[in-house]
Amino acid sequence: MLNVSDAEIEFFKADVQTYNSIEVQIKEIKNKMKPLQDKLRELNKARIEKQNEVINFMATNELDACNTDDATFEVKNTKVTKSISKADVFDRIYKFFCEEISKYSLSPINPEELSKVLHNYIYVEGREKTDRQTLKTK
Repeated sequence: MLNVSDAEIEFFKADVQTYNSIEVQIKEIKNKMKPLQDKLRELNKARIEKQNEVINFMATNELDACNTDDATFEVKNTKVTKSISKADVFDRIYKFFCEEISKYSLSPINPEELSKVLHNYIYVEGREKTDRQTLKTK
């Protein structure tokens, strides 16, 4: 038998009931959201496909913008820099010490200068950059 009073047991029961009610509400809301999330995913996929088609047409015909009754669409070029993972950092450090360090005159080795060179080698020079075209609404 538990070493608690009847009042404490009643409070505990009320807390469990409240918790259960919250759980049921969360499940109901998730069930209502699921079809909307699926539809949103489907629409985003279709939008990306159409965006690529529109951008390709505009690029082929050298159009900077197009107008509809509702909006104006412009092609914008953006530069995207790939994020760096732990593996990328390790690979870049390894490559630096195996292949690149001989290109720098760092003797006597100045830790601050070596740190700056290595940092730039990993985070500035070593990151993959791509140009991406997107369709912006105005």
